[in-house]
Amino acid sequence: MRTLRRLAVSSFGLLALVACDRDALYEQNTFSQNVYEAYDECDDAEIRFLSAKHNIQTAFDNCGSNGFAHFAWAPDGVQLYFQLPAAAHIMNAQEKTIGTMPLTSPVGAVAWLSRELLVLPLAPEKDAKEHRLVLFDRVQATMNTIKIPMTEPDDLMPAGKLDQVYFTALDENGERRAYLANFTTSEVTRAFPWLTEPIGSFTYDAAQDLVTWGAPVVLKDKDGKQADPKTFSVKIAKGATGELVHSFEDAHRAVVHAKGRYIALESLGEPISPFDQRAWDELSPEAREREQRRTEEWLAKQPDWVIKYVRPPVIDIYDNETKERYRFVGFYGDKFQWYAAVDFYASFVLWGMEGKQLNKNVALTDLFERLRMAAKGEIGYGVARWLPFDQRGDTKTGEAPAAQEVPAVPATAPTAEPTPAPAAPAAEAVEEKK
Repeated sequence: MRTLRRLAVSSFGLLALVACDRDALYEQNTFSQNVYEAYDECDDAEIRFLSAKHNIQTAFDNCGSNGFAHFAWAPDGVQLYFQLPAAAHIMNAQEKTIGTMPLTSPVGAVAWLSRELLVLPLAPEKDAKEHRLVLFDRVQATMNTIKIPMTEPDDLMPAGKLDQVYFTALDENGERRAYLANFTTSEVTRAFPWLTEPIGSFTYDAAQDLVTWGAPVVLKDKDGKQADPKTFSVKIAKGATGELVHSFEDAHRAVVHAKGRYIALESLGEPISPFDQRAWDELSPEAREREQRRTEEWLAKQPDWVIKYVRPPVIDIYDNETKERYRFVGFYGDKFQWYAAVDFYASFVLWGMEGKQLNKNVALTDLFERLRMAAKGEIGYGVARWLPFDQRGDTKTGEAPAAQEVPAVPATAPTAEPTPAPAAPAAEAVEEKK
């Protein structure tokens, strides 16, 4: 592996991240998906420019082979777990060291229980049938393993105790359920008895005892066909009682902020063509309309196996105080997590920006100012109010999308420089965020 880029993150100095050789990062895609990726051009300067416009830091090399499967920041914001197809790694941002996990590659999302303890879901050992959960102490280099009778463990979440973790897995009927693993007693039990319906996504916030779960949905099948976001729904309830707190349409995953006011929601956005994509300010409105017509005419002549439109993953924020929901339209991504080390920072897997699919990356951004403006009724650059389907004229997958409504350009245009890392917040700013 080779170090490709260094950047400062928050208040803890330089952070070195890596990208690996293409062979090590190759992912199994359909033929058409591989064709698109093989002929897709990556422009590092363009990504840096768009990142600067939307206040985004990219963790890995902009044009590297970033084929990671999962990532997770430790609570201290210093340890970064990231998983490649062949192995999993932990990087220490302060010491600038990267270690390879002494385990086979995990099969799902991991959970940090503290800055030292990490739980990983593993496949069965050779000639065995039972999947495993491993509590790994990165300081003591010790492992505690629990064998589970369920299959395909995923969605690991801290349960609020250093020896317990929530996770989901498929039961004997092939339905995904929530479970609790106790590493002190080696017991695995069904979690939340009131949660009887099968689930598709799952998160948990221990501080507020809030459970989120989405209805089962196949976001993209083996042929690349995407789900219709009109079928999405996600709920939030109290863990102890099952009392329903929120229910959202047009979302398949939710992540509650530790202070409770904000809820991040993941969905799929308006369909866009994977061909001839342009950023917002590349063309005039007239030229954009002409190019869109030409693209639609060209797509109409293509064979059925060509993927003509894709729905990018989008991130919404719901404000519990104003009861408003906003969508980030300047960037696209999924696998959202609140970055606990600095309040109102967020991290996610970047899909693209401004209507363009870009090289996949881990993104880090400060949402505080955008959330503050939205609470005052001021919609910031790259942000839009979320609208129900019957108010937005949503198009179906495969149809030509409506013309992109471009937000107003900020007063000061950004220069095409790398996104500056966020400096350590001033004491008064930290106090205001609290």
